[in-house]
Amino acid sequence: MRVLIASGGTGGHVFPALSVAEEIKQQRPSARFLFLGAKKLAIEGLCFGEDARVVRLPAVGMPRRISTDVASFVFRLIGSFDVSFRVVANFRPHVAIGFGNFSSVAPLFAARLLGVPVAIHEANAVPGKANLLLSRLSSAVLVNFPGSAAHFPNRNVEVVGMPLRKEFMQPRDRLGALAQIQKLSSTILTLLVVGGSQGARALNREVCNTLPILQKRAGEVQVIHLTGAADYPWVRRRYEALPLRAYVAPFESRMKTLYDAADLVVARSGASTVAEITQTGKPAILVPFPYAASGHQDQNARYLEAKGGAVVLEQLTASRGQATIPGFGETLCQLIADGGHALSVMEANNPAGGGNGNAAKKIADILFRIARPESLLCSDMRRRVAVPL
Repeated sequence: MRVLIASGGTGGHVFPALSVAEEIKQQRPSARFLFLGAKKLAIEGLCFGEDARVVRLPAVGMPRRISTDVASFVFRLIGSFDVSFRVVANFRPHVAIGFGNFSSVAPLFAARLLGVPVAIHEANAVPGKANLLLSRLSSAVLVNFPGSAAHFPNRNVEVVGMPLRKEFMQPRDRLGALAQIQKLSSTILTLLVVGGSQGARALNREVCNTLPILQKRAGEVQVIHLTGAADYPWVRRRYEALPLRAYVAPFESRMKTLYDAADLVVARSGASTVAEITQTGKPAILVPFPYAASGHQDQNARYLEAKGGAVVLEQLTASRGQATIPGFGETLCQLIADGGHALSVMEANNPAGGGNGNAAKKIADILFRIARPESLLCSDMRRRVAVPL
């Protein structure tokens, strides 16, 4: 079986795509994959060896306003269509699936024109423009949040949840996780700060501004802080100046271990992050990225807030251009100051395992169902557009 997977380059797109590919590979060991997507798409060396090829496209996101960027967008999109058509024609996939971002538009259009059945997965509560467009040519529209279905009227929509890495299906091992993380104690509350795969400067700044308060509770709280590469040097220095137990890193691949160690999470509210918090049952302070398209991060966060498992705070921009999160310090102190009672209530409202642990299998099964034995691409067309795989 040959599967085309189209994806953006950030973790929120890549990790769900990899989860589905791993599930397909488990069920169909002979499966081969073509990953087409953004220039930042990072797949090589992960699980598939010679059974996967990665092709990066020049496409960029659609500009939100009329500007000189429109010309660049159109030029790159045309280039992406040219590359996609030739590569997809050569690969001859049995089925194709996209995980959002404008980088997936050209590959899925090319696949559909060549007779390949197409599915899309929408991770966010509010769909992006790319998936709204691609839904018109999709045999299956798969969504994470139940409320997303209303954005795809008259489409074949199925609620499947968010595909997560397999380790997120394992039970929590707090002591084992803390033993793996240098300098941390197993007897005090652990705060996990994570801004997504690229980090979040506003969160980094706000947490660092709160460190003098946390220092006064140094015997009660410790911090795991993922900063992103750009902010790592100055954030690390802020922690080094204080007698506070902390593990600071630009990025971590052991996310399930960090969630196992944590008692409270401070994070953005991308779809993958909300799904991970839901699956691990962690109380959370969520600060949606205010410039996310269509406010989708806010809607993602409100889903968890409505369950009682999170507090949602807004990020504002002060007159000097410095991002601020009103009430952050007060909210954090309230949650850690009462012996963990508030956190216990939030955890009860968001019990571990509350996510959809079968999402990857559900998606794989749907792809098996809609796949064709062979694409409808005729042999003379293949010879005309084929490029070496």
